[in-house]
Amino acid sequence: MGTLATHETLSERIDDLIREYRVVEPLLATTTTPEAIRELIARTVGLEKAVREIAHEIEELKRA
Repeated sequence: MGTLATHETLSERIDDLIREYRVVEPLLATTTTPEAIRELIARTVGLEKAVREIAHEIEELKRA
């Protein structure tokens, strides 16, 4: 989409989106509850954007 390079594959764009929304890698037993909640919220937002990116790509393929 907007900030992503057009030469990237869909898989690369999705990987970038998911990586962009990870705050802490990985979640550990020592991660505090508030940190874990923030991380899970951020990851959820990233996954939602990834799903929208995939849906957009499918719509574009349907039009072709």
